[in-house]
Amino acid sequence: MASYIVLVPPLKGGEPQDDKTVFVKDSFAFLAFILPVPWLLFHRLWFEAALIFVAVAAISIIGNHTNHQILAEGVAALLALLVAFEAANWRVKALERRGFTQVAIVDARSAADAETIYFFGDDFIAAPEPVLPQINVDSITTPDRKPVTSGMLGLVGYRGGLTCVLPLSITAPEIYGLPPRRLSGLPVRAASMPRST
Repeated sequence: MASYIVLVPPLKGGEPQDDKTVFVKDSFAFLAFILPVPWLLFHRLWFEAALIFVAVAAISIIGNHTNHQILAEGVAALLALLVAFEAANWRVKALERRGFTQVAIVDARSAADAETIYFFGDDFIAAPEPVLPQINVDSITTPDRKPVTSGMLGLVGYRGGLTCVLPLSITAPEIYGLPPRRLSGLPVRAASMPRST
């Protein structure tokens, strides 16, 4: 789940403009890492786009002039990483400069879910509660089986040793006339399973 910052526009004629509400995902912006300047321009972050463009151009020119192109590429990649991490924050600040007000933070799987949760609030039910059938425990019968007396839980024996339990259909010592074998130092016991006829 991601967090979405909800920003509402200023009132117009005393009426809220719900159709212009903006939901900004507060997470790493991968596209802003790959294409930082176009991403900033697309989201109308003019000052930030100009600043990043000038910084990348300066880093490139200095790297070419000093024959440190690899170092310049690394610094430009770190700058793109900074843009990707700060993209949502810069977008929120730009919207606040335009008069938007931050009113909520909604945790949701997608922007559509965040909109639904924000606008419908407590009236929204994401999924109905499943209806489980009533089971009468007294009417359940269990097959007659020999109780386990070895004090074993899973593959770890009660005394701390590992025990490997294999069913009769796998070991089948009586079919081949062989005694149970030891597998990699673990004692093998035949599990008591009902035989099929």
